[in-house]
Amino acid sequence: MKEPLDARFYIAPMLESDLPAIVELERLARLSRWGYDGYRTELRHNPLAVMLVVRGQSPFLRRSLYGFLAGRVQLSARHDGRELHIANIAVYPEVQRQGLGRRLLKEALYTGRLYGATTAFLEVRQSNHGAQALYASLGFVTTAHKRNFYTDPPEDGLLMELTL
Repeated sequence: MKEPLDARFYIAPMLESDLPAIVELERLARLSRWGYDGYRTELRHNPLAVMLVVRGQSPFLRRSLYGFLAGRVQLSARHDGRELHIANIAVYPEVQRQGLGRRLLKEALYTGRLYGATTAFLEVRQSNHGAQALYASLGFVTTAHKRNFYTDPPEDGLLMELTL
């Protein structure tokens, strides 16, 4: 399951002390807004939350947090059993295309399986071709087009799913 990751970075569980940086990255990446309270509630009250961060461990790095993923395993009305819903994922621009998003997703999928999920899904902006390519490379397929799914700025979304 584990694969080499740039030695400057590692994946760890999200902590409440990470939330100011996560909210900043959420804003920068124009993600669906959970805000500080949304992430805190998930961390404190959802035992099936999948909340991960990418941390830096070199003294030469500018940040202690370089990316995050927020999701949850929930009962599924569409699929028999549980599904992993990946709600938000982002890495800072200066470390994009270095495999950090892929590593976050793979760790989330692994955790989702441990929590009993049989399917994973996420939504992505129709214009975000880079993210779509990443998701497709991990086996996600587009299953629906959601008109005006995003509001800031307005844009259609695509629903992508993966059988775990």
